[in-house]
Amino acid sequence: MPSHTAKPGDTIIALANANGWKSADDLLNDSGNSSLKESRTDPGVLLPGDVVTIPTRTLLQAPSPIDAKHTFKVTRPKAWIRLAVKDADGVALAGKKYQLTIDGKQTSGTVPDGGVIEQQVSPSAESGELTVWLSDDQNDTEIWMLQIGHMDPIDSISGVQARLNNLGFDIGRDPDGVLDDDTKFAIGAFQARIGIDVTGAIDDTLKQKLVAYYDLAQEETSQDAQPSEDAAS
Repeated sequence: MPSHTAKPGDTIIALANANGWKSADDLLNDSGNSSLKESRTDPGVLLPGDVVTIPTRTLLQAPSPIDAKHTFKVTRPKAWIRLAVKDADGVALAGKKYQLTIDGKQTSGTVPDGGVIEQQVSPSAESGELTVWLSDDQNDTEIWMLQIGHMDPIDSISGVQARLNNLGFDIGRDPDGVLDDDTKFAIGAFQARIGIDVTGAIDDTLKQKLVAYYDLAQEETSQDAQPSEDAAS
């Protein structure tokens, strides 16, 4: 069977859609992807260099009378983007007007009470922009540029760096997988923020807390915060 070597921006969902499968599970449940299924539990996250086996599709045959009308329903993967919109203190920007643009398609509304915006997007979506108005002043805005599918797994240094950057603990550059002083400082700032030992080191506790920040059901400052099985990445 053919395979695909992941590049930045690739996801299991997008690969399933591009190859005519109805869901990411059609790829992950293939025997050729058994190890990948264990290490990449989020179908929206791949590490560049991951090798994904693409199963060969079989021809569906449905014998019917020649003069009958034949109706077939084609199912394609569905993808959603979930954005937790909060200020620097982790407080949801509830009630603020927003405009979300994904690959040129615009939607708008008001940030819900929990601060979470959910929007169905194309499985092949790669980029977007979120604008939130902080007051009635049209110029009083926060604007975030979005790269969809570009988050590396949490078990990689670049994945830790990306999550720190997204949460405002800036490492000073794009994630590059180098555990330098800037990255250690950002880790320490995050550890201090949530009240755990400030070591500047990447360990299991740090990874769990970072994932908990992306679990939209958790309070970020909770000492007991633990990631759920479907935590967003």
